[in-house]
Amino acid sequence: MEINLSRYDKKRGIILPQELTKDLAYLCGVLAGDGSIGFREKKYEYSIKCVGNPKDEKSFYFNIIGPKFKKIFGFLPNIKYMDGGTTFGFIVFSKSLVNYFTKIIKLPLGRKYDSLKIPKVFLDNEELLISFIRGVFDTDGCVSFKKRYCKYPYYPVICLSSRSNRFIKEIAKVLKRLGFKFSKTYHYKVKDKRIKTGFTIINRIELSGRYNLQLWLKKVRFLSPKHLNKIKNNEKWCLKNNE
Repeated sequence: MEINLSRYDKKRGIILPQELTKDLAYLCGVLAGDGSIGFREKKYEYSIKCVGNPKDEKSFYFNIIGPKFKKIFGFLPNIKYMDGGTTFGFIVFSKSLVNYFTKIIKLPLGRKYDSLKIPKVFLDNEELLISFIRGVFDTDGCVSFKKRYCKYPYYPVICLSSRSNRFIKEIAKVLKRLGFKFSKTYHYKVKDKRIKTGFTIINRIELSGRYNLQLWLKKVRFLSPKHLNKIKNNEKWCLKNNE
């Protein structure tokens, strides 16, 4: 990967990585899921914001995302409650970082739903690609256990929803190549009072059953404590049943 930007932002003490690594790919997946990259022209303000749910993701930001950010870029962002206490994460103001993510990695600037896709720099390396997808599912993904026909929740479901149809299709293509069996739903409406129309168009992929969970834990894995704890708490029911 050829980097055209200065390796160092001396004023901020930021290091811009010169090589693609699994940690960098993972962090890019995290930004694709929970992050936003912005530029406010009037204030000439470049920002990278990444936030999650303060109820169950504080340890994720403190123990996983923060240390990886420091390892890659040489500094630890100020991780804290944000948006009036409704979210938890960080915001970094840096032109060099915004340019790095948008011009080198090619993550979208501004409204990511219209242009979100898997960055081409990861497509030719399966390890980087898997790390990116892991970051996406750790942030935007969901792990649940359904009762189906039993009294207890034993049937695992891993799912990912996005407003970007292209993004879900690209991830589905990778997961199919890795051997996963899944269902896809495109362009369906979800009620959303925050929007004038009253609904949001969502695209969704679901990986159901014990086979998919075991394959995921072998090939992709989770780093999110929230997902790992949910699997651990339901493991005895999942392992008890054969599908």
